[in-house]
Amino acid sequence: IRFRLSATTLVQQGADVSVSSAWRTIFDAEPCLSAASDHAGGRMLTDGPDHLLVVIGDHKVPSLSQDPNSHLGKLIRIEIETGRVLTLAWGLRNPQGLTRDAAGTVWETEHGPRGGDELNVLELGGNYGWPFVTYGMGYFREVLVPNAEEAGFHDGFTKPVFAWVPSIAISNLVVNDERWFPLWKDDLLISSLAGNSLFRVRRHGAAAQYVERIQVGDRIRDIAQMPDGRIALLIDGGKVYFLSRSYAYCNDENKLNRNVYAVDCPDTVGVVSVTGAQLYGLHCSGCHSLNAEEHGRGPHLVGVVGRRIGAEGGYLFSDALRSRDEVWTQPALERFLANPQQFAPGTSKSLNITPAEARAIADFIRGD
Repeated sequence: IRFRLSATTLVQQGADVSVSSAWRTIFDAEPCLSAASDHAGGRMLTDGPDHLLVVIGDHKVPSLSQDPNSHLGKLIRIEIETGRVLTLAWGLRNPQGLTRDAAGTVWETEHGPRGGDELNVLELGGNYGWPFVTYGMGYFREVLVPNAEEAGFHDGFTKPVFAWVPSIAISNLVVNDERWFPLWKDDLLISSLAGNSLFRVRRHGAAAQYVERIQVGDRIRDIAQMPDGRIALLIDGGKVYFLSRSYAYCNDENKLNRNVYAVDCPDTVGVVSVTGAQLYGLHCSGCHSLNAEEHGRGPHLVGVVGRRIGAEGGYLFSDALRSRDEVWTQPALERFLANPQQFAPGTSKSLNITPAEARAIADFIRGD
């Protein structure tokens, strides 16, 4: 099994794309492995007209990331015409994303083990530590690093800009260019699989100021910015979502359009429908779980229809809710979601959603 970089020429005529020349090998990574494995990783990024930057995973042979005679677990620079290779950085595990910002900084995302997905700035000569250091542990919760006292630290190696513990199954990333989201100018948008979310990273130079989770509700395999500036999300199963203008004033009543996936203004005829799962993720998941074994700031919502209002043990409900001597029904749940203060005067809860959105959330909570 070999990691190979090849090239050909494509010709596009309308929606048809064809190969107009034979494939030629530009680069073969060393070593060639005797058996198939995962952790292959791999992304390409142009580095001027004649070179490519390529990140390669360790192919589940961690020691190769630190082996100077191996290309695996490395950032390399390839001269396209000659195939000449220069190793720029090492100690990588399973790279999933590679991009460059306007200042020329190269950003990389990679899968950690159980915990420790990383956002890195890749620099010439940088050693990112794998497998000597990681913020994660083994898939069977074993300590991975040679010295157990150093587990969970990155001392002695180039540290990530940010790490996710637990892992989000990080995938690709882009630098937002502000055409559709001017308030996100130069932010990193990072996709995830297990996280079912986008993660927006506000940065200052090469440092992360904060990370915002944007719930999508599906496993995001890849992310790209389209020529018109929209953000495209490739979803497991083959779907493609387009993240376009949100929170935009688009209709005659000048009301706020709260939908995540919206077509462009002002030519809006309608809005791409948002599922109850996505609305639940946006408005409810921060406080309420759909797992009966998990409780957040609010009680779990498993079997909420039929449960007495304001009676769940262990929570300080408002007097407005506790005073309602009744159980949750589907219509009651919809009325509460659509207008909590009208349903229970005196409550501080406010969701600011439409009745149709409230119905979609209630249906999702019930499993309909």
